[in-house]
Amino acid sequence: MLTLKLLQDYGEYKIGDLVDIQDEADAQTLITDGIGEKHIAIELAKDDIEWEKRETSLINKIKESIKSELKIPAQPRDEDKKIFKSLGDFAQEVIVGKSSPRLNDYIKSSGLNEAIGADGGFLIPQEYSTALLTAIAQAGVLAPKCQNFASNHNLSLPFVNRSTQATSWTGGVTIYKPAEGVAKTTSVPQFGKCELKLNKLTAVVYATDELLNDAPLALQTFLTTMVSTEMALTKDEDIINGSGAGEALGVVNAPATVTVDKVTAQAAATIEYDNVAEMWSRLYNPSRSKAVWLINQDCMTEISKLSIAVGTGGSGVMVMNAATNMPQSLFGAPIIWSPHCQTLGTSGDIILGDFSQYVTLTKAGMGMETATSIHLKFLEDETAFRFVVRFDGQPWWSSAVTPKHGSNTVSPFIKLAVRE
Repeated sequence: MLTLKLLQDYGEYKIGDLVDIQDEADAQTLITDGIGEKHIAIELAKDDIEWEKRETSLINKIKESIKSELKIPAQPRDEDKKIFKSLGDFAQEVIVGKSSPRLNDYIKSSGLNEAIGADGGFLIPQEYSTALLTAIAQAGVLAPKCQNFASNHNLSLPFVNRSTQATSWTGGVTIYKPAEGVAKTTSVPQFGKCELKLNKLTAVVYATDELLNDAPLALQTFLTTMVSTEMALTKDEDIINGSGAGEALGVVNAPATVTVDKVTAQAAATIEYDNVAEMWSRLYNPSRSKAVWLINQDCMTEISKLSIAVGTGGSGVMVMNAATNMPQSLFGAPIIWSPHCQTLGTSGDIILGDFSQYVTLTKAGMGMETATSIHLKFLEDETAFRFVVRFDGQPWWSSAVTPKHGSNTVSPFIKLAVRE
């Protein structure tokens, strides 16, 4: 038999009553349900305040001991219930849907109506959206090298519209040398606009209910890796090959990119020293310290065989740096073996570029729109996670420039023509 002190009304008994329960299992059930707690009769002398403190401490220790023996789980604090410990924790809670107190509290605190929860859709908390966006930036190769602008709207960026240095080094401002007493001649810079729009990059990832239930931490890694890698590679792909229609304008298709022709009688699907030397000579001179070579891996054999004939001997051109962490290089500029370049022999298989002269636009603020749905793939027992990034980009040059003393145009972006 156990004596319980009631924590709530129970039948004819009221809160605070002491009740003898004959069956110990029934008593433990009442304790587990929070209806009562075990009563321990303790008779201690209460001669002074010190004894009273000891009695209270002893009773609390006994209560904790009883809870431990009965394995009564500790109840989380109200503020802890609303906190998601990780993206995986949030994803796991999505299965519960509208009956989840944490999701409902999150929705209300975000100023959204409960209909969103009832439809099975929940916005991923901002801190995890931001973490995903950071992962995308870290996974990218080219986008971090570009000049990025963040905005909540489309953006018009001014640039000096120049195609020749014949009358002005910088484009539009002309220096005159008048004789004494002759009026000064004015000149006005010619500006153009670089129009950038917040185009959408979207991704939907499906996760099975088994993964959501069994491995929230693995799910967090899965989502972060999948989304960040795919978004980063898509951004880099657009920076190189984008058409400019609903997506970034890629270097390969940009009017400012200089195309270097193949040498006379050059064999198909080859790269010769004269090709890369000509590309390097057409690079805008201030860009040399920032330029990189983007080369398709199919070209590796051709690049590694580049050499300069010296009498009956010769010298290799590419610096291998195979045993160090330093990148391989051509003319001192690092080589990036890029999956975004075209295959060997196709225009765009090898690109020389200074990407500080390429501008990108991303959404300001949170930067990524994220949401989930438990209904989209309901019959397949899968939950959909949707991600949207707003992005655009294009070279900050409208055309290549003819030098003041020279006939060949120069640009921050150079590609090699087709060799068929």
